[in-house]
Amino acid sequence: MSARPVRERISWLLRVNRRLAPDPRLRAGKEFAAAFRDGAERPLAASQVTRWEDGTVVPRRETIRRYEDLLGLAPHSLTALKDAVDRAGGAIPAPIVTEAVADRRQFHELLERATTGAPMTGQRWSELTELVQVTPGLVLHPPGLWERLSHRLLGELVVAEDTAWLQRQEAMSRLLEHPDAGVHAIDACIGLAVDRSSPVVVEPLSLLDATAHPDANRHICRTIAAADDGRALYGALLASVRKVRAGHFTPDELGRLDASMTGLLDDSALSRSLRPLIAEVGRSLTGAAEPARIPAPRTRPVGHRAAIVAAAEMMPGQGADPVLTSLVDDALHNGNPDERMHAAMFIAATPYAPVVARALLDDLVADFRRRSETGLAPALRTLTVLGATGHRVLIAQILSGQGFSEHARHAAAWATPHCSGEFDEATWRRILQVQFEAWRRVPTGLGEEILHGVTYGMGTDGHRALLAEVRADDRLPATARSTAAWLLTTPAVIRSGH
Repeated sequence: MSARPVRERISWLLRVNRRLAPDPRLRAGKEFAAAFRDGAERPLAASQVTRWEDGTVVPRRETIRRYEDLLGLAPHSLTALKDAVDRAGGAIPAPIVTEAVADRRQFHELLERATTGAPMTGQRWSELTELVQVTPGLVLHPPGLWERLSHRLLGELVVAEDTAWLQRQEAMSRLLEHPDAGVHAIDACIGLAVDRSSPVVVEPLSLLDATAHPDANRHICRTIAAADDGRALYGALLASVRKVRAGHFTPDELGRLDASMTGLLDDSALSRSLRPLIAEVGRSLTGAAEPARIPAPRTRPVGHRAAIVAAAEMMPGQGADPVLTSLVDDALHNGNPDERMHAAMFIAATPYAPVVARALLDDLVADFRRRSETGLAPALRTLTVLGATGHRVLIAQILSGQGFSEHARHAAAWATPHCSGEFDEATWRRILQVQFEAWRRVPTGLGEEILHGVTYGMGTDGHRALLAEVRADDRLPATARSTAAWLLTTPAVIRSGH
């Protein structure tokens, strides 16, 4: 994504949240400016709000935090998103040095909580790792503290959702970038990625794009050259897009990576889902700036309709919102998974989210009634990132019913991890039984991956008793059982955005 769209989207994020604020007084720029500073400070000019919100002036992180406070948004919900897109564009976000961050006693209290198993919210992880970030000379003794910190944070990250997930992702990136913590965070990511019992491979590998450390570079190059695990290859390719553009690789590594891309493109058996990402890495190697896109002409109008419906309902009389339209389009069709996710998260961070989700779901259900699966996977994935819950009804129908294709069941299964809301135990038992019987009838194909996704979703829904049953059931495929076993070792994360 170029710098201009990022800038436009950040200003749009502030503008939309203010104009749709729960407190009607703050919807006026003059009233918002008057409330922006306390009585001890010089009042803020209303024109400054306009400059932040039209992209004339890039807002600092402190400014975005103040928007969060005034508008009653979750702490760090907007700043974490800005950090993520800045980092994806090659910039290292500067921390906000608040009193809590600057207080060394607070640091030691947070460090003790994180390394002893006490509850940690996303906000606490942000505060702890921002202090680590502003102290590049920080060294912990014994060094095993870094290891414990990295493993716990990564374990929480892979089962968290929404803002809680994004805050932990940014916290992990700060550890990866730190001179002393980095090597331990890299080891934690690689260890999780090569652990065959782990349900998550893409996330720990893609996180390695935050560091230029030789250990991270070598592992990414080896994973791509081996190309023996589709999920690992996907994560390594995703990391490579940014690592190439950021200049992380040596000339020799770039040469090997280029040769690997040629070999992958010549592999006729390669999954279609990997080809757009391979093309994206190729663009990075040649210096091309335009992102790859997945051709989907039939589904693209669906995204446009959702944007039009949301703009008309939330801001009547204002006309189409071109930024919202481009975000919905990217969320559904962008060839770079990071950019798809970031686009959906921008929408999710605004009051537009439930309206966009409802419109997408309406079109998806209408297509499905016509027995069309066009756009099913990207729409379900986008609805999950939007924090929607309404598509759980459709997911349950697909996974617990009969006569649905493997591809539909695969898309539904992998939309359940990190999905807002949750299925009750009886629903999960029915889903597990139906998908187990389908896999037993046809043990080849996608059945094992579907059970893998079902087990992962069961885990992020918090059904640990069911996970224990899956772990003990030797009739199930090894991937589902090992995934259940691994999830039972992860720390519980407070749901609902903490």
